Amino acid sequence: MVVKTLRIALLSILLSFGFAQSSSPETQEHLLSDAELTRLVAGARSEVLIEVSLFDQRPLAEGLRVATAERGAKGHILVAAATAEAGPSYLPWASILPNTSTRLLAHTRSGYVVIDRRIAILITERMGLPVWRVEENPARVAALVRQFVEAFQIARPYSIQGMVQRRLREEFWR
Repeated sequence: MVVKTLRIALLSILLSFGFAQSSSPETQEHLLSDAELTRLVAGARSEVLIEVSLFDQRPLAEGLRVATAERGAKGHILVAAATAEAGPSYLPWASILPNTSTRLLAHTRSGYVVIDRRIAILITERMGLPVWRVEENPARVAALVRQFVEAFQIARPYSIQGMVQRRLREEFWR
């Protein structure tokens, strides 16, 4: 009786923390490691669309570098304006990559990456760590592309030169 009670308690704890997953294909997630994320983004043939509140994930930045600088894909990045130049942000570095455009939004709606308009990676957080989930449903990927295009049209351009000029003005007027 005690063993059965302990098993039930352990199972309920695991379920409440999300460690147990359903085995049905409809609910099973395809999660990526950092290395898998880098490989997937780096393999882009034509374009990478990124919308994040803070561009601070090295695996994503490295994949973007390979896709744009080495493979010739186009990179388009949308970031929340308040975090564009935050300490851990890769945005200033990414803005000088070839074939890359960066823009700032007042706020971002969600974190995601779309690769070649055929696959999306949804970015969430669990226990303070990033979780990369693959989304291959064509309708959902198309909705993210539409969301990105609409936001990109209203976002303001970002450039490293603008950051340097702002920092020089701040120093000069002290």
